[in-house]
Amino acid sequence: MNHNQHTQSRQEKGQSLVEVALFLPVFLIILAGLIEVSQLVITQNRVSQAARIASRFGAGGGQDEGMVIVAMNSITQTLGMSPEEWDLWVVRGRVNAAGTAIDDSTWQFNHVYGISNTVSFGSIDENAIKARVLAELKRNVSPSDYQAVVGGIQFVGMYALHDVNSILGLEALPFLQGLYTIRGFSFMRQTGLTVVQTNGCDAFPIAISHLARSVTPPGQPPNPYPPSNQFQNPNPPAYTSFPNHRPDIPIVQAREGDVYLAYEGFGSGNFGWLTWNLGRTSSATTLVQGLTWPGNSKDYTNHGDTSIYPATPLYPHIVRGYVNPYDSGDLEMHVGDWLVANTGVSNAIEVRNRLNEHIQRGRQLRLIVWDDSTGTGSNGRYRIYGFAVFKIRGYSLQHGWILAEFMRWDTSCGQQPALP
Repeated sequence: MNHNQHTQSRQEKGQSLVEVALFLPVFLIILAGLIEVSQLVITQNRVSQAARIASRFGAGGGQDEGMVIVAMNSITQTLGMSPEEWDLWVVRGRVNAAGTAIDDSTWQFNHVYGISNTVSFGSIDENAIKARVLAELKRNVSPSDYQAVVGGIQFVGMYALHDVNSILGLEALPFLQGLYTIRGFSFMRQTGLTVVQTNGCDAFPIAISHLARSVTPPGQPPNPYPPSNQFQNPNPPAYTSFPNHRPDIPIVQAREGDVYLAYEGFGSGNFGWLTWNLGRTSSATTLVQGLTWPGNSKDYTNHGDTSIYPATPLYPHIVRGYVNPYDSGDLEMHVGDWLVANTGVSNAIEVRNRLNEHIQRGRQLRLIVWDDSTGTGSNGRYRIYGFAVFKIRGYSLQHGWILAEFMRWDTSCGQQPALP
């Protein structure tokens, strides 16, 4: 090979390296983009499938809690299940007899899972979803046939949001954030009878009166929002940080976002701490165990506890879970059952730590709503009016109150079976 040929060969190799260097980044970006799009498409299919499976379960008579379990089970091996990544709503309702609108008195749009942390949570338009359901039911139906075909249809479904992480980190770009919240929506005609759930509820040891009313603005009676210097939790929220809150609303008429300030005071206040059975001591230690995530109202294992007498004849040891104080063979909490007040709570650091943890993590807790019309009596007991899901947003053990944001009533458990 002469000198000119050798030089030309070296130039061609150098040109090839330059071309590869120029093309390789473009190729890698294209490849990453294809993977990114594939990930979004696959995730969309999985989220839609989860909503569809949950809707089918609900259409057969399943209730809200079961629909969540079914949806989460369908993605267990493929997607993350953290409530920080999901927000799920159960949709229920019935079309009016004329088939022209959804009956407002039957419409339900219940937030059943998640901590309101998905990127698109704040943009959810409930009325738009309601209109979408009606439009889907009326699709390909002549207006003259609305009454015969659509009228009276009862439906149930699930609306799902799931945040995914971008391979390229694109979810950090504000104008692309919504792209990485995957939406799934499915609803079906409800053909099965509603299943009456007779299994007992588990809950956290806080009881709020069914006569409680939501807070009013700071300084305004009858139930003013507390001043910030009374909060014992760090970074107390301002009254204006609850945009969906409505003042002075009875808890029995509560909607998601209403905030309740419940004052402690056994026999006079509208909230109280609980201990799950008569065999446990009424103390801060007992309360801390009950407030520790995920709760212990169904804990019947042997922890080596000792007390004044066994809690139940069903176990040879002291249990920490619920036992009806009037029936030691009843270990299931239902509406109408009785609970024991915990009157031994002090301003303990361990209690504050547990409450702060729930607040910081934005946890939704199932709490007891107690029947204030029955009173508490001198024996320190509350009767269950119902079960509701709240977020604890603030508290003061020193001043004896908690601030709780209402999420929803929970009828997925604890309901007494219907009489024959």
